[in-house]
Amino acid sequence: MKTLSAVSGPGQLSVHRTPKNVSCRSAERCRVGCVNEFERVCRRSVLRGGVILAAGGSGYRLNSAAETSVETEALTNDEEPVVRASPPPTYVSAPGRVIAIGDLHGDLQKTLNSLRIAGVMEQDKDGAPVWCGGDTTVVQLGDVLDRGDCEIGIIMLLRDLGKQATKEGGAVYMINGNHESLNICGNFRYVTRGAFYESALAAGVDRSEAMVWESQLMSRVALFSPGGLVANELAKNPTVLVVNDTVFAHGGLLPVHVEYGLEKINAEMAAWMRGEVNDDGSKATPPYIAMGGANSILWNRTLAQEKFKSAYDKYFACSLLKTSLGKLGKKRLVVGHTPQINGCNCECGGQIWRVDVGMSQGVLNAGSQVLLIEKDGEGSTQVRPLGENVPPQRQDRRASLINGSLAKMAAGHGKVFGFEWISKRIVINRNAVDG
Repeated sequence: MKTLSAVSGPGQLSVHRTPKNVSCRSAERCRVGCVNEFERVCRRSVLRGGVILAAGGSGYRLNSAAETSVETEALTNDEEPVVRASPPPTYVSAPGRVIAIGDLHGDLQKTLNSLRIAGVMEQDKDGAPVWCGGDTTVVQLGDVLDRGDCEIGIIMLLRDLGKQATKEGGAVYMINGNHESLNICGNFRYVTRGAFYESALAAGVDRSEAMVWESQLMSRVALFSPGGLVANELAKNPTVLVVNDTVFAHGGLLPVHVEYGLEKINAEMAAWMRGEVNDDGSKATPPYIAMGGANSILWNRTLAQEKFKSAYDKYFACSLLKTSLGKLGKKRLVVGHTPQINGCNCECGGQIWRVDVGMSQGVLNAGSQVLLIEKDGEGSTQVRPLGENVPPQRQDRRASLINGSLAKMAAGHGKVFGFEWISKRIVINRNAVDG
């Protein structure tokens, strides 16, 4: 049996062995029950993929892998040189279709449903995720984190598909939402018990120790604090992304944001997430205009109201939008953040599209929908939702929040997807480069 070690700050996430068999235990402290199947999937998703996620100055390389055990070699660097990473992309071109996917909030099954509806993912004979979207560009609008049990797994799935997509001329982008910023700030109030457990496994903690609350919390802090490996991974995501003639932002985009500079916003947000130190010795801080209040990019709801309260409110919002898009020379804005009871919809003459349909079981448990943007045969851009507009199942939200255990998640997803989508190709690494 092989061992794996993990060192991360603050403190140490010590070793621990990968047992061949996982025995059922009561887990009263976490109340997640016996979930052997999901434990194995989480373990494989972060270990068989190529690295163990851990924070601090340590990364981990996979030497060999098997179904029940792996061996890793710690790459320790006591004094790492300061390297300025490239900022996230702001302006990109897409040769083919563009797909927008709204807030996922830790719901693996709805994520898979969305990718299937978009026509960009299928399974190979081993059940692994395979990109089938050709030169399609997918933009996920943020809020992968919180309210659901599978967060890191979804990040890895999207990263893996993104690597496959680039080989065919396509791409997969994630932008950061307010829940990504909350977690990097250390605000874990929306994190489910299952996601805490997933964090502990991702940090390399033994299954039994991962059931302990203190280990879960320490793992979460280590991974998501500025400079932690998950925070570094999220730092690769832009806050605002412009694809062809469409702007994507989690909450909204106001003229003041455009005047501040989209590339500047993306660079400053990324520097904060990476825990960079400025030339004067101070720590990088996020721009207030991006995440600091109700009018920030991540929290703004001015344009996201499904029904404006008055004609004036609509006129005011549409006027702001027209000004913002005019300054950028773009045609439309796509946002998430605010759940839309009636599914994907548009306003302001098609200049604003809202794609957060509350699909996560931890939100409204609505049907999966995505937004398609493509050129027709005459070269005109067509925008339309894809998927079923299933009414929100609000009664399930309370049940999910109260009973949202890993056992329930494993039972729900295991039968549908067999958990065999975890591929050897899935890698999250601080050295990975994904546009």
